[in-house]
Amino acid sequence: MTEAKLPAPGDEQTLWVLDLSGYVFRAYHALPPLTTSEGRPVHVVHGLAQMLHKLAERRRPVRLVAAMDTAEPSFRKELFAEYKANRPPPPEDLVAQFEEVERLVDAFRIPRLAVPGYEADDVVATLVRRAREEGLKVVVLTADKDLAQLVGPDVLLYDSMRERVTGPEEVRRRFGVGPEQLGDLLALMGDSSDNVPGVPSVGPKTAAKLLEQFGSLEGIYAHLDEVSRPSLRKKLAEHEAEARLSRDLVTLRDDVPIDLDPASLRWPGPDEVALARLYERLEMRRLLERLRASGEQQGEGKMAPEAADDGTGPTPVRMSSPKEAAERIAKGRGSLAAVAAVAGTDPLRDPLLGVGFADVEARWFVACGREEAADLLRRWLASERAVSGHLKGLLQAAGLDAAAGQPPAGPLLDVPLADYLLEPDRHGHALEAVVRRRLHEEAPPWPHEPARGRQTTLAVDEPSETELPLERYAEAAAARAHLAVRLAGPLEAELREAGVEAVLRDLELPLAPILARMERTGIRLDVQRLRAISEEIAARMAELEARAHELAGHPFNVQSPRQLERILFDELGLPVVKKTKTARSTDHEVLEELAAYHELPAVVLEHRQLAKLEGTYLKALPRQVDPADGRLHTRFHQDVAATGRLSSSDPNLQNIPVRGTWGPRIRAAFVPREGWGMLSADYSQIELRLLAHLSGDELLCEAFREGRDVHRTTASALFDVPPEQVTREQRAAAKTVNYAVIYGQTDFALAKNLGIPRAEAKRYIEAFFRRYEGVARYLEHVVEEGRRTGVVRTMRGRLRRVADLRSKDARRRQAAERVARNTPIQGSAADLLKQAMIDVDRALRAEGLHARMLLTVHDELVFEAPPEEREPLTELVRRCMTGAARLDVPLVVDVGWGPSWGEAKN
Repeated sequence: MTEAKLPAPGDEQTLWVLDLSGYVFRAYHALPPLTTSEGRPVHVVHGLAQMLHKLAERRRPVRLVAAMDTAEPSFRKELFAEYKANRPPPPEDLVAQFEEVERLVDAFRIPRLAVPGYEADDVVATLVRRAREEGLKVVVLTADKDLAQLVGPDVLLYDSMRERVTGPEEVRRRFGVGPEQLGDLLALMGDSSDNVPGVPSVGPKTAAKLLEQFGSLEGIYAHLDEVSRPSLRKKLAEHEAEARLSRDLVTLRDDVPIDLDPASLRWPGPDEVALARLYERLEMRRLLERLRASGEQQGEGKMAPEAADDGTGPTPVRMSSPKEAAERIAKGRGSLAAVAAVAGTDPLRDPLLGVGFADVEARWFVACGREEAADLLRRWLASERAVSGHLKGLLQAAGLDAAAGQPPAGPLLDVPLADYLLEPDRHGHALEAVVRRRLHEEAPPWPHEPARGRQTTLAVDEPSETELPLERYAEAAAARAHLAVRLAGPLEAELREAGVEAVLRDLELPLAPILARMERTGIRLDVQRLRAISEEIAARMAELEARAHELAGHPFNVQSPRQLERILFDELGLPVVKKTKTARSTDHEVLEELAAYHELPAVVLEHRQLAKLEGTYLKALPRQVDPADGRLHTRFHQDVAATGRLSSSDPNLQNIPVRGTWGPRIRAAFVPREGWGMLSADYSQIELRLLAHLSGDELLCEAFREGRDVHRTTASALFDVPPEQVTREQRAAAKTVNYAVIYGQTDFALAKNLGIPRAEAKRYIEAFFRRYEGVARYLEHVVEEGRRTGVVRTMRGRLRRVADLRSKDARRRQAAERVARNTPIQGSAADLLKQAMIDVDRALRAEGLHARMLLTVHDELVFEAPPEEREPLTELVRRCMTGAARLDVPLVVDVGWGPSWGEAKN
């Protein structure tokens, strides 16, 4: 089965059609917010500009045109008044960019076609028909599934954001039918986003099977009595009118009156002067620099589309021996990058094929196993300016994370970590993403194309060259290394300018080998204990389901929101709390509120919680245990959370419940190696202590210095009672208020959390700030400083950008204020824990303990150790964690020991 491929760059016989309206809405939801210094939103314009530059440089279209919607309703509204009735108006910050989008497209000199009464999809369909009549091929730039109806041997869809090309075979694989049957499939399925009715209960699989059997919508209704399932036959008969109406709604019109000859649409390339003015006005400095650099390369005149650098670098790749590579590393000057070539996606388990190196002058590849790679990488780490595309994966692939002795602290630069520190709110910092965004190129793909989340148990270290195309791995590794070298200089300059160089050098890089070692070590799981808990939960869920049926008065699917909606609001008459676009909501918050009226919502809530535990942990975790050692090997991520917190995946062990009936029992299934014990060390009220230190509030600092209960102290101020008379309920409310201040919650959010009137919540917040005036002054200062500089920082200098503090949009401005207040506290807590991990790891090695650090979860570290190391490990961990920073208030660490994580924690 052949995959669809785009025409060659500069192909004279291809018309490129941009679904501009679809791309604009998609870019708005896919890209992080970006504003000018005046708070003007520009992220859609910026994203579209990047895409058009990439298209010009890599695909070099000769013919190019854009299709747009108009403000007027289309003919489909006349067919069906409810068509797209569910869609809300576009957000204000998107509407504000429409005019700039049009200016951008005009500056690129791309014709814009929009015809009143028709949608952009119809304009595209008409262009496709007329282009084919002229003997042209067509590529439609879109991610809209409706346009897949147009696909054929000479018509492709191209999703440039995902680099996905769709031809007839891809349509068939995705939908189960070919492009010629797709309109009928969409008609049967319906589309809730466009309010196309379709036939109820007919999903994509059912629709595909019907079309496979009967050929078309007409064929289905001509042979309706041959549909085998009575219930389906009845549905189809009852909703024939809706199905036929839906077919009219989803059919693309290819007869739109367009006075344009597709064959004459030769694209002259962008107007460089107009683009420069636009980029300068919208403060798109990097795009402006790119434009100027391109102009210098091309000479005077317009910016002509050019072939992209294919990533191969200045010289061909040389296959090198380990000895020759060692000599090259020793002689090298300037940036020297290393990238591991692994036969898969998991550096822990997949075989290492070798290491690619590059400096500014040369690229070379060493085919080697782990022992030789480890030696080379030690030399590389000691080189003058080592650069990495992913330090943690590199150390794991070479086995350096498990090597005896402390590995070097790390290279001077790690591309993903550097990019993350500069733009922590941006999603995606892998080398590929950084290359795409900063160099406007594509990193060469690895030869393998494994399924997402692939796990392998291959044990061999050096597969034969007949099994794997080693030359292709060598080319990819060396080319990626060369891209990392090109990124090094600009990133180092930006790190220095942004003042985050020390965060990379002193925190993130030393932490990478520690996390790599923790991933390799893993944590042991008692699968039998989890299965026993699963059986108990299954029994409890059965009880809850029976009780729900009893309360409803009849059986129903407890996990079906639609069935529950009808029972709660139509049969039981409970008040409607919240509506979605298509239904009355039955989400968690709604059920909590309705629980005050009837028992059923509370029963469903508990059932949902247990179902989540069952699916997320009790069933999933045993499947992820490595059969070789009986342990879970999670992956820790340094470059995901904008606050600096570590996260984990495959599996995510950060969100296992701590409290309640089941949380501690699930944690009790995490056990140490045979004969050892587990130690849990958790910072006590770390964020409140950091708030006291950062604000310098005397009353708050004094409470911590004297060891008083801070929540009780706050409750005394909120409820105007002496501390010794504070009730348990009042203390709990005060605790919520204390943390609400840290997270910048509004009185509305606090009222919801506490179940109190908004006016009462507002009084609580005001009472808190009257009690702790220093905190109020500090938080106000943080917001003002962020508004002035555009960033807020942690104690260690980690930054987070808050340009929206100057936004004219009140909603975005208030969200930015919450980020500004919270980041110095939560981010400093993240930095503190990272420093503690580095100090603990160093001390464990220095004192020769056998104990191993296994997990980090928020403010907690988890270890396993032999029983005789319990006391020295407790002392060491407490010393390192309390000494990780010098604060004006004491740091307190709660330490527990037990036969499992759950028992140590409790």
